[in-house]
Amino acid sequence: MKILLIAAAALTLGTTPVFAQKRTSVSPRAMQILTPALADYTDTVLFGDVWRELSLSPRDRSMVTLSVLVATGKAAQLTPHVELALRNSVTPREISGLITQLAFYTGWPNAVSSLEVIEKVYTDKKINITPLKIIPTIDNKPPNFGAFPDKLLDDQVAQVAPHLAQITRNVILDDLWLRNDLSPRDRSLITIAALTSMGDSASLVFHLKLGLQNGLTQTEIGAALTQIAFYAGLPRAEAAVVIATKIFGADKSMMTASDGHIQITRPDTSPRTAPATSITGSATISSSINSSEAAALKGATVTFQPGARTLWHTHPLGQLLIVTQGTGWIQAAGEPVRVIHAGDSVWIPPNVCHWHGATRTTGMTHVGIAIPENGSTVTWLEPVNDADYHGPP
Repeated sequence: MKILLIAAAALTLGTTPVFAQKRTSVSPRAMQILTPALADYTDTVLFGDVWRELSLSPRDRSMVTLSVLVATGKAAQLTPHVELALRNSVTPREISGLITQLAFYTGWPNAVSSLEVIEKVYTDKKINITPLKIIPTIDNKPPNFGAFPDKLLDDQVAQVAPHLAQITRNVILDDLWLRNDLSPRDRSLITIAALTSMGDSASLVFHLKLGLQNGLTQTEIGAALTQIAFYAGLPRAEAAVVIATKIFGADKSMMTASDGHIQITRPDTSPRTAPATSITGSATISSSINSSEAAALKGATVTFQPGARTLWHTHPLGQLLIVTQGTGWIQAAGEPVRVIHAGDSVWIPPNVCHWHGATRTTGMTHVGIAIPENGSTVTWLEPVNDADYHGPP
């Protein structure tokens, strides 16, 4: 896999770096005297190879490195890297945005501890900090901006810490991530670097996916994780590589390997009415994924009018739902009803009895995709009665 090859190429310290050559050492004097082998690795591997590798720009490498140092509380190491970041075209405004972003994801103390160091660098370099006093404005969400986990906030965080859910939605998602001192791509890069360096694998899963949506490539993420290995340690980077490999593999598993031709299914001009054998209420089906060229996948776009829902049913190999419009409900047998919103992706495991559809007052459209087993993707059961069809408690 590409990410493993990228990481392995830089993490195998016993190999001769591509850019290794005899030159003046950039390692600190104490390192040269006390740990000459480490000084040699610093010159030939870290700065002679990793920093010069072209999969990630020097600017992005500086952003990643600053994020790791702030996230891990290494303020003592910040001075040379802030100076290097400025040489690598990272602006003071972007550094300000980086510190603000990391305050929320690594804690206020780490962010505040870095400010004195950064201010001294600016003073020594005679950098005008007056423009930094202007608070960045909030931009509109770009069209390709990744969806945040509203369902997670509603179903989990809000149940235990409603104020935290409110702050997450109003301050972080609808404010911080839209400030114009950093692009969504840069915020994702910074956040991935910080979470990796702290070993926060649970949050990393979501932010790796978000990073891909916000414009980071798999190659750039692989290069960033390699960079992080030298500033947060191999174990943290390698743990993140494992997570990223699964995410990248999951993306590829949804692709069909037919005859190599891209297939486009246009929206139906005359959607067909969903049958009463599968739907209660009014719903239509369009854009079916049902050709022989995509035999490994079956599915369609389903639009539910308010009050419409499926019957109870199961899928032998599970089902992926992607909500494209509106708000709906979904429930597994024995569990409470959960809210799903536009932008949500929902995975239903194999043989889980469940239903999904619109709410009583709002319509909902989703794309449903499943893999057939012996030609069948679904087993329909009894209708969802009115007593079961209600919103979350």
